[in-house]
Amino acid sequence: MDRSPTGPDAVRSRPRTGSQAWRGVVVFVLREHAAEQLDSALAGITRGMEIIEVVPLDRAQRDTARRRLRGGRWGRDGRPVDGGGPHTFIVACDVVPPDGQPGARTVETRATEVRARTTRWLLRAVDDRVAYEPLHHSVGPQQALDYLEVLDDLTVQSRLLVKLRELGDACAVPFPLVRMLAPESPGYRARVALVDHPVHGRSVCKIFRPGAARYFRRELRARIELADLPEVPALLDHGPNWLLTPFYTDDARHIRRHLPNVAGVSQLWPDVGRALARFACALHERGMFILDLSPHNLMSDPESGLKVLDLEFVQPYAGPPPPLEDCYTFRGVPRELRSPGDDVPELVLTKGVGNSVFHPAVSGARIGDLLRPARRGDALRMSAVQLGWFAAFGLLTPVHAALVRRRGRR
Repeated sequence: MDRSPTGPDAVRSRPRTGSQAWRGVVVFVLREHAAEQLDSALAGITRGMEIIEVVPLDRAQRDTARRRLRGGRWGRDGRPVDGGGPHTFIVACDVVPPDGQPGARTVETRATEVRARTTRWLLRAVDDRVAYEPLHHSVGPQQALDYLEVLDDLTVQSRLLVKLRELGDACAVPFPLVRMLAPESPGYRARVALVDHPVHGRSVCKIFRPGAARYFRRELRARIELADLPEVPALLDHGPNWLLTPFYTDDARHIRRHLPNVAGVSQLWPDVGRALARFACALHERGMFILDLSPHNLMSDPESGLKVLDLEFVQPYAGPPPPLEDCYTFRGVPRELRSPGDDVPELVLTKGVGNSVFHPAVSGARIGDLLRPARRGDALRMSAVQLGWFAAFGLLTPVHAALVRRRGRR
């Protein structure tokens, strides 16, 4: 069998399995220079994919992997410092949509995004002058199997196949599938499907993967305890890892205009900003806050009105809540209270410090202005502020816009 590489990250051999369970498998390779950052690497990867197994390589396996993977090239990869050879395999799986769903993001795209984001996380405190490449990954299920071959373990494929099938069963759509919704979205923690429910008819089912169980518990609690708030989607039913919601339609009437050069960020009408401020106040009164209130998580149903989607980051305060204007929904979790690995979403504009719907570029107002009763002239002032931000973002060069997006993801 010819295993000679055809590219820096390519190892080819004849296919050895036709099982669909392997479709989402990716092998991440943690390099020697990042060996002490294994826990951080796992935390980064698990935010985007399900970790199936972690395999520290022994000396013989490291030598084999260094020779056979990536064409034997394990140098600096464009970084100032050599990252070293392979140290640990992290076998992960992207829970991909069922076959035949158009527009779905590929496993390769997901793996590249997860690797890039995890690399930023691992190098966040490293001076650029001594940065190294900490992580690589396989491309496609066949290359993942080729990577695993260097373990010289005859049981690895059968052992992983059992786990992959269990994962597939856990993430299966529990009702007859009509179609997957937003298959192009990242969907790091859950998949969303339009289903035919035997009682509720056409409904939306959100299915969480096992590694995202805490997000499921948060959203379930929020849906139950905040059900009286008009912005919270109705909960029709739920199971061990899924939620059932009415099939709302979105006419986008909450959106005033999209901000140029910043993907996924839209300016909102003044009444929407005030409604979200009232929503934040209601959470605060109940000792709770939310960390991912962004324009792309909003929708407007013609009959049910404004809805806040993805309540996975609704959390209770660990102690007494701060004053309203300093609540975490508006300001984010204070840096001095954060710990490494804290669960903070990646938001454009705010960098996790407060929610982007309250950024003046989006709302056109300061938080204090949104909290007080509306006054004559407020709508004109908010419109002027929004137009100023619109013009500023419109003047951004592509390089500056990329920096805004990158800083927002940190």
